[in-house]
Amino acid sequence: MKNKALLVGINKYPDPRNELRGCVNDILDMEHFIADTNKIYLKENIKKVTDKQATKKGIITNLKWLIEGAAPGDQLLFHYSGHGAQAPTLFASLEKDGLDEIICPYDFDGTNPTSLSDKEFAQLFAAIPKGVHFVWISDSCHAEDLSRDPFKVEELVDNSAYKQYRFFTGLPHFEQRVNEKENADITIGSIAPIISPLNGALLSACQSHELSADAYINNRFNGAFTHYLIENLNKYSGNKNMRSIIGLVNKDLEKNGYDQNPQSEGLLENKFFFL
Repeated sequence: MKNKALLVGINKYPDPRNELRGCVNDILDMEHFIADTNKIYLKENIKKVTDKQATKKGIITNLKWLIEGAAPGDQLLFHYSGHGAQAPTLFASLEKDGLDEIICPYDFDGTNPTSLSDKEFAQLFAAIPKGVHFVWISDSCHAEDLSRDPFKVEELVDNSAYKQYRFFTGLPHFEQRVNEKENADITIGSIAPIISPLNGALLSACQSHELSADAYINNRFNGAFTHYLIENLNKYSGNKNMRSIIGLVNKDLEKNGYDQNPQSEGLLENKFFFL
């Protein structure tokens, strides 16, 4: 087996209004969980991509590294913590609400060519062979169906009051600058996995219409979803499937005052987190 993980966390965006605090901690915590606590992934097979490294090109290049050479029995993990959003879709027949779910790479500038959409993910992940144990975690706003209101910068006297949503400021001005040439590589056929269940498991921080919190928990900045996900995986990854664990994460978030409802989907959601 060759288990590989790609962990992407973006705290620093070019516009200071979009800076987050907990995303890099999220992926450091996930690396510790999969490599130190459980020793399922070797450190040399884990790539961490943060801040300026996490451009659209950088993320896609590393996703191709993640998928390359995968064979049945391997385990692959892709964890993204950063801004997410929704944007007008180019494939209206596939989206009832007319919106794509997107993540916002470091160089996202509010235009379609700099976003990374659910359709592009579907095209990339279609190359994963059957029999590979693929888990995809997205701790970002509008994360369900990847298959915050714009915030105002405030000086916080007490970090315990910190809660920011992982929603990119400025999206009311999102432009769909995509011409036929730019869109030539994405076809209805190539994104068929978006229609059928993902050949893997997507664990998302919230429903597609909801926002995901960047929070201050136990004297540390984290994504609220990632914090409670790892907490429950530490307790139950050996005897509860991923769908059941997401149910427990939902309860913890509600109990602690977070208004988001994590979801699980895909063909492997009823499997354990590790093989």
